[in-house]
Amino acid sequence: MTHFSTSHARTACRTGLLPLRAAVVAATLAMAVPQAHAQSDTPSTSTQRSSYQVAPGPLDHALTDFAAQAGVTVQFKPSLTEGRHSPGLRGEYSVNEGFARLLQGSGLTINERGSRVYVLSAAATDAALLEPLTITGQRADASPSLAAGSIVASTSAAGTKTGTPLIRTPQAVNVVTREELQQHGANNVTQALQYTPGLVSQYGNADVRHDWFTVRGFTPGRYLDGLRLPFGVLGYAQPKIASYGLERVEVFKGPASVLYGQNAPGGMINMVSKRPSAEPVREVYAEYGSYDAQQVGFDLGGALSDSGNLLYRLVGQLGEADSRVDYLSEERQFIAPSLTWLISDATRLTLLAQYQNIDSDGGGAQPALPAVGTLYGGSPYGKLDADTFIGEPGFDRFSNEQMMAGWEFEHQLNDVWQLRQNLRVSRVDTYTQRVQAYSMISPTVLARYAWAFPEDSTTFTVDNQAIARFATGSAEHTLLLGADYQNEDATYDEHFQGTSVSPIDLSTLQYSGDAVKPPLTTRREQDRYQAGLYLQEELQLAGWTFNLGGRYDIAKAESKTTDVLAGTSSTVDQDDEAFTGRLGVVYEFANGIAPYASYSQSFAPTAGVGADGNALKPTEGEQYELGIRYQPASGSSLWSLSAYELTQENVLTRDLLTNVRSQTGEVRVRGLELEGKMALSRGLDASLSYALTDSEITRDGNPAIEGNEQPFVPNKQGSAWLNYVVQSSALRGLGLGGGVRYIGKSYGEVANNFESPSVTLFDAVLSYDVGELTQSLDGTQLSLSANNLMDKEYVSYCISSTGCFYDGGRVVTAQVKYNW
Repeated sequence: MTHFSTSHARTACRTGLLPLRAAVVAATLAMAVPQAHAQSDTPSTSTQRSSYQVAPGPLDHALTDFAAQAGVTVQFKPSLTEGRHSPGLRGEYSVNEGFARLLQGSGLTINERGSRVYVLSAAATDAALLEPLTITGQRADASPSLAAGSIVASTSAAGTKTGTPLIRTPQAVNVVTREELQQHGANNVTQALQYTPGLVSQYGNADVRHDWFTVRGFTPGRYLDGLRLPFGVLGYAQPKIASYGLERVEVFKGPASVLYGQNAPGGMINMVSKRPSAEPVREVYAEYGSYDAQQVGFDLGGALSDSGNLLYRLVGQLGEADSRVDYLSEERQFIAPSLTWLISDATRLTLLAQYQNIDSDGGGAQPALPAVGTLYGGSPYGKLDADTFIGEPGFDRFSNEQMMAGWEFEHQLNDVWQLRQNLRVSRVDTYTQRVQAYSMISPTVLARYAWAFPEDSTTFTVDNQAIARFATGSAEHTLLLGADYQNEDATYDEHFQGTSVSPIDLSTLQYSGDAVKPPLTTRREQDRYQAGLYLQEELQLAGWTFNLGGRYDIAKAESKTTDVLAGTSSTVDQDDEAFTGRLGVVYEFANGIAPYASYSQSFAPTAGVGADGNALKPTEGEQYELGIRYQPASGSSLWSLSAYELTQENVLTRDLLTNVRSQTGEVRVRGLELEGKMALSRGLDASLSYALTDSEITRDGNPAIEGNEQPFVPNKQGSAWLNYVVQSSALRGLGLGGGVRYIGKSYGEVANNFESPSVTLFDAVLSYDVGELTQSLDGTQLSLSANNLMDKEYVSYCISSTGCFYDGGRVVTAQVKYNW
């Protein structure tokens, strides 16, 4: 993988792209931009001593990491570092001393050729002969936002917010890189996370509207570039993030409140957007797949100026598809422009925006079907196939329009302090209109109701950070001070009028055509905000890394519910405060083994009032986790094993006899998770995962519930993936990939009345680099991917007797891609 410096690379403008680049600049600069003033002069770093931490590994990675931390640029020819390794670096050094230590025994030398620019060469070789040059020097804390270069990620943007290597992060983090997304042929975030242990998609891979997940037994918070995404009042005004616009997807396991505020204890999902780069990005593709799915897309980027201080990225998609379900289809448009302004060596500003529109006939998702005839046999109408549609053609529909714009600003104040601000404004408008199952009124006849529920959300969120990196004696510190603020204003309208639609006979599936939109009955308006202050200290001493963090949050909400028909309304004000913390320790042995232990806390506000009329208290969670990671010096693989126990208290329950709501519930989840990702040799990658999860509702207002399993938590999960690209012979450029996934049995509701059985699924990908066949087609790639290759038909979950959902079935996609 070629690394590059966005602050020093010069890329010649290509005449054919000038109109496009001008359009990108005009569109992106239309976003509000603060005026940023930065110091133009920075002190010389060649002799100043600073604290550095560079892991042993490939020499090119070590040089890149060191140059990033030092804020300098290093230039070298890739062949010079190929196959060479570095012993790494830890302690206080000048830049010259640091480079000398990293190059020890390599037979290479480095010389300063201008302010903050270093050129690598072979001993006794004229550096002027080194053409072409690979230019490196990204800051280390920015690296989690860039391409990882393989399926093995070494850092995380979510785990500490400071870019700490995963090997020194005292909590489980799973990272799916862009390279892994491409290998699996993943077309959405649900497919992207199919091989992640401890995570399940609640409704399979057939929901056009949203990505619904469970992580370690709980619904995770969803973030984009470290900022919380809109949710709405009841969760329908959520954006669906296009995976093609992402560089990676991270799953941060366990409580994350110390850095992010209100969250369930199971964890969070952070999606990282593609960003501008100095290295040119020019990609277009077209694909065709199952159910007449057609899609085209492009990914363009590079420098907009000869000086290289203006960089852009423009990602877009346009597609449409039918589905396995009758009358269900979708159309989708996505565009994401971004612009980076390198104001100086110490200051940069990146503008990020995106727009997506989804329209879906059929209501946007597979219908909920009766358990008898899907999960269970014995129905008089026989088995209901996965294409069964029990809504009304022409009535059921869904739309989602989402817009986001913001910036990431960072300024290196001096050798110690860095200031950062991440900010985003989001707007999501959704509209859902469906006919759904109510209950069986005879052995073959299903009662139905019409329902419409538009929901919208406007969200503002900002995260301000100050990061200090310094040393006291032999101890190295990374201190993070943060203050963030989130505000969401959302409205949910419910249109409902009982079973106003004619029933449907499941043996004939004859539609009545009498569905009409019911009148507005209920409006819910919610304005909530969270303000938090947090502090995190990462202390490194010899092989030890200690992580200590604390956060104080104020979370307020005003919820107004209006009964439109009765003309009455009620308002509930919630005013919550919480302190959460995390304590973790890692010891990194010289052989790459790093055991860790951590304790972390979470909180999440609970909407509504209790029996006494007072606002409900937040749920509180805590987790104990022990784990071990292994990463060899080559950095070509990363193994992680974790064991944990987490508990959530103040869970809302309802007394079986009195029907009174109270917060006396408690849920406990224990588990063991294993993940390994390996770049075994040139062209050969592999991954495997396993999760053993024991969930239990330990307290509930209904004694019959106690001892049951938490919904959407398979007792066992396992997966394996192998991908190989032929490197020589006549088959050079041919890629073969295949995977297997096992999902254990689980329940869809707390009463545990409906158990979905275990299932084993297979996936496969075939690819070919046509450029290996002929030079004239260099950059052309063909691929054929199959998700659920054997077309296994199964019920993913049942949430009630008339609420069972099939998974999406086999999806085969053929793609042609061209890079230049």
